[in-house]
Amino acid sequence: MATCLLVVLLGIVSSGFALVDMALMLWIFVSIAMFVFIALALRSKSKNQNPRRHFRRAGIAFVTGLALFFMFLAVPSDVEEPVDQTASADEDAEKVMEEATEESKEDSEEEEAAAEAEKEKEESIEAEKEASIEAAEEAAEKEKEESIEAEREKEESIEEASIEAEKEKEESIEAEKEASIEAKEESIEKAEAEKEKSIEEAEAKAEAEEEPVEEPVASKEGLIPVSLYRVVDGDTVNVIDDSGQELKLRLLLIDTPETVHPNKPVEPYGKEASARLTELLNAADQLYIEYDSGDKTDHYDRHLVYLYADDVSVHEVLLKEGLARVGYIYEQQRYLSEFRAAEQYAKDRGLGIWSIPGYVNEGGEGFNSEEPEPEPEPTGEPAISEPATSESSEAPEIFENCDHLRGTYPTGVEKGHLAYQPKMDRDKDGYACEVS
Repeated sequence: MATCLLVVLLGIVSSGFALVDMALMLWIFVSIAMFVFIALALRSKSKNQNPRRHFRRAGIAFVTGLALFFMFLAVPSDVEEPVDQTASADEDAEKVMEEATEESKEDSEEEEAAAEAEKEKEESIEAEKEASIEAAEEAAEKEKEESIEAEREKEESIEEASIEAEKEKEESIEAEKEASIEAKEESIEKAEAEKEKSIEEAEAKAEAEEEPVEEPVASKEGLIPVSLYRVVDGDTVNVIDDSGQELKLRLLLIDTPETVHPNKPVEPYGKEASARLTELLNAADQLYIEYDSGDKTDHYDRHLVYLYADDVSVHEVLLKEGLARVGYIYEQQRYLSEFRAAEQYAKDRGLGIWSIPGYVNEGGEGFNSEEPEPEPEPTGEPAISEPATSESSEAPEIFENCDHLRGTYPTGVEKGHLAYQPKMDRDKDGYACEVS
């Protein structure tokens, strides 16, 4: 107890000892006390003495020693001893210096710490910057890779679309080609069918026409017998009637290529038409003419008639053989439908004038002659001798009018001829009293 009280007193009086120091000293003194008391107890027991006396003395000695010990350690530290002022000043200066040094040291440490912190901060910023740069580079790289991937996918999609479009185009072309081939085959089949049909129709028509049927002619009533005088061209003939009068005939409803026109060249198939007409008329035993309703003559005083060699219509023969076309149509149209059928027969077979594409002027009258030929000589020989003329005489031949002149020169005369007179050349083309 005394020891404990002394330790507490020491702690109160002196601040130089820490709680740990006091506890250590307390433990030391208690240990010593215990050791002393045990030793005394053992001694007393061995001598059979009363231990209380020894304990009392030991306790007093122990407490006294403990008190002295504490006084020696604690009291001198609390008593202020006089000191030298110079030493004190030096000590203060040293203390100040130490404090300044410590402060500067602390400041330098703080500066170093601040510099270290700044450095760490800069390093952190640099690290963050590098990290952000790396992150940006990684993001840019990733974005670039994604862009490349997207571009590649786009190119692949475009390529696939192009391949698909090309495939569709090829399929479309193939389909069109197949459709075209099918259409062509159908067209060929249709054309062949139409051709076969037209051939069959033509053959049937030819068979029907080849039947021994007499050429359609008018009844014997109204036919006037005549004799051939001369053939001028394929559609113009001079004949002599029963009274001996010469008649200039213009065959109705047909037109043949020109051979003696003063202003036109000899046209293709013109000579053939004149020759065929001459052949038909010379081979016949009797010629007949037939008038139609309407005017009997034209403005050239030519008789408008249908001409027959025996019972055959020379009009239809020329039309069926492609040596004439239907034309010169006025009010006289008695046999127009029959003549149209005969013309179509030659046209379907491409005979004569129909063998030349575009030669027949189907939109109007006449023919489309392109290349002029030399002026022909009059075709056809007269069945009887022509009247004698004074053409060999050098004296001019005088005629009262064109009708009088045509009695000698049926086709008129050119300028320079002995019978030419300017008054008879009304159109001033150098040809007097020409026949159209």
